[in-house]
Amino acid sequence: MNNGDTEYTYVLNNKQSRLWFGTSLTQFLKAELRDFPERRVAAFRLFIVALTIALVNETLHVPPLGAIALLISLSYDAYANSGQALAFGLRQFGYIIITTLVSVSALMLAGNDAWLLLPLSFIILAAALFHARLIAWPTGIALWYAVAVLYSPGTPDQAVYNALWNIPIIGVLAIGSWTVVHWVIKPQDPRKQLKANIAAQLAAVEAIFTSRLADSGVKSHKRVASTLTSAGGFGKTLGLLENTELVHPSMRKQHETYLALLLEIDGLREFALWLDQVLTAEYRAQAMNQEKLNVYLALQSACATLRQGIEESRDVSGQIKTLLADEVLHSYTLQNTATLQTNPSLLTAMWRGLQSIADLLHHLHDPAAAPGIKTLEPETGDKETAHWLPAWFGYEFWAARADSLQFGIKFSLGAILCALIIESLGWPGINTAIPTCLVAAQTSLGADYRLSILRLSGAVMGGLCAYVYVWIFQSQLDTIAGFAVATAPFWALAAWISAGSERIAYMGRQLGFSFATFVLHDFGQVTDLSVPRDRVIGIFLGIIVMGILDYALWPRRSIVLARHHSTAALHTLAKFTSWLPDAGLMLKSHLPLRLSAEKDLAAAQGLVAHAILEPDARLTGKVKERQALTAVIENASNLSGLLQIRRRYRLLSGPQFSSFPDELLQHSSAFDAVLTSALENAAGVLQGEQQETLTEVADIHALLKQRYTEHHRIDSLPDDLAMEWELRFMLDQQIMELVEQIQKRALDSVSYRLKSGSAID
Repeated sequence: MNNGDTEYTYVLNNKQSRLWFGTSLTQFLKAELRDFPERRVAAFRLFIVALTIALVNETLHVPPLGAIALLISLSYDAYANSGQALAFGLRQFGYIIITTLVSVSALMLAGNDAWLLLPLSFIILAAALFHARLIAWPTGIALWYAVAVLYSPGTPDQAVYNALWNIPIIGVLAIGSWTVVHWVIKPQDPRKQLKANIAAQLAAVEAIFTSRLADSGVKSHKRVASTLTSAGGFGKTLGLLENTELVHPSMRKQHETYLALLLEIDGLREFALWLDQVLTAEYRAQAMNQEKLNVYLALQSACATLRQGIEESRDVSGQIKTLLADEVLHSYTLQNTATLQTNPSLLTAMWRGLQSIADLLHHLHDPAAAPGIKTLEPETGDKETAHWLPAWFGYEFWAARADSLQFGIKFSLGAILCALIIESLGWPGINTAIPTCLVAAQTSLGADYRLSILRLSGAVMGGLCAYVYVWIFQSQLDTIAGFAVATAPFWALAAWISAGSERIAYMGRQLGFSFATFVLHDFGQVTDLSVPRDRVIGIFLGIIVMGILDYALWPRRSIVLARHHSTAALHTLAKFTSWLPDAGLMLKSHLPLRLSAEKDLAAAQGLVAHAILEPDARLTGKVKERQALTAVIENASNLSGLLQIRRRYRLLSGPQFSSFPDELLQHSSAFDAVLTSALENAAGVLQGEQQETLTEVADIHALLKQRYTEHHRIDSLPDDLAMEWELRFMLDQQIMELVEQIQKRALDSVSYRLKSGSAID
């Protein structure tokens, strides 16, 4: 065997690690089925929803709508707060109205002509899936349309009845009960959650300042326990703000002030966390002088006061103004030497950040005092008037969204093919193949396979539960109360699994649906034992059809999509290297970039996790490619935080960098430019472009450090102020190292891909 053949040998990983996220089945189930208070509430909500739907179904005799409604309700977020529940319910009701109108119109136009109905249904399903992919929202339009129209295409009269009545009934049963339960059973006010989130971030910063004071032997307030936000947490915080504004409409008037407040608090937290991480034990052991100690005491007290003000909804800006008197900060930064005013400081940046937070909180309590948020200059001219038509009339719109268009075409075609197979076989019992094609519509092959495994496993488990119910419970209980008691354990099991993470939740939904399809099939005792069998066969059919289409039509490998998202994130991060002229532009310039980078990195991380299930995923080259891309994503995520800290440092650390001499500005601009070029080059390498020869980042930074040292006479500064500059240079050093690692791992990823014979796209 030659050396090239080694790239095609299989890595000796057992199959359990592929299916169960790198763990054994026992470890996976132990982690995913664990008990915690929030899960009990979520599972209880889903249990009540499932039991309600089952009892209504049996009382009003609406089979098989109860099973479909139960599947839909189990698919929604059981942890949703009242704002999320209201938003989701209202939006889904709107989609139900749209689906009903579209379904009835399609049947009136082509219900009696199968040759016209199927192509029209194909277009409608493709458009619905395209829309769902664009907005990243589970619209349900495609699924509801398929149930109403494609389940019985040979009987258009029955289909019209289904469209007019079944879809609204499903909506009321599923969405109505789900929304009401979330507003009745331990409803979570998003405003309280938002306050708790903000307070937790301030508590984290307070704890860091308390720790620094403890280093110098200062007995401070009792340390506040805090839970830091995870990666992607800022986007979730903004989601809480949106939910709060829906439940409390009065807050919408101060939307931009809230956005600015959240951005400032998040920036302060990042500053404090980074400072806590980089300070060495030796430096911490050094005693602080009184001026520096006073600064830390003021910062810690200000954080505690702001946190209490947030928790109690009080305006504490007056207290903060007293605590953060500039004289305290100047006594540290000047140290009786007026010429040192030009020295920036991390403590100054955090000081200014806390002052800004206090001002924003004051504006929330006194809206009349709120300043205007600065906006970027809009582009004007001929370019603006040239696009008077809607964007979707242009080629660029469809070219940029070709993947979403292919997505819609591929999965709608699968549903139509399954409908043809079912009609040709005359076997309506396997019509679950149609929604299988639509439910399996995921972002990539790996995600499709993961969902298919969960769908099939849940269906089999639900079928087994149904047989257990028939053999043990059904003959013992023949009243509606007995039915509720007998089925309750199975609804509870489905609800508990559905309340787990997305790694297992779909299995619980399918378990509940499969059990409901069998038990809620008709009044009285269940005698048709072929129902669960046909359901599993239908799922198999849908999986097989979509598995073939996934390979035949535009197969979207998880690793390829992860690479595209990583490339987009690097392009976004390249824009963070430049500084803003004014802190007032943070909201309009910094925030969109931050959210875009966070979204792309989160998507890339999820796609890499799915890639392990795809064909040839265990080849050595593929394994190494995934490892390299995972390193790129991890480094890019860390780099994102550092670049944001660097940008805020330039704006808030004291003197504006733009006030420095032109020579220093030129060196800074050159360093920014080389960082930008390096990130853009790494993004190009990931996409298969040829690597460009770039100036060494380290050389530019060495020259920059030398010039700043000479100009500010850093060597002659007091130790504390000299350390401030060292921290500033350390930040640049960490950024450089991450950029270099990203470049190297991007090259490795391409190299492994080429060796394994994979295409770039």
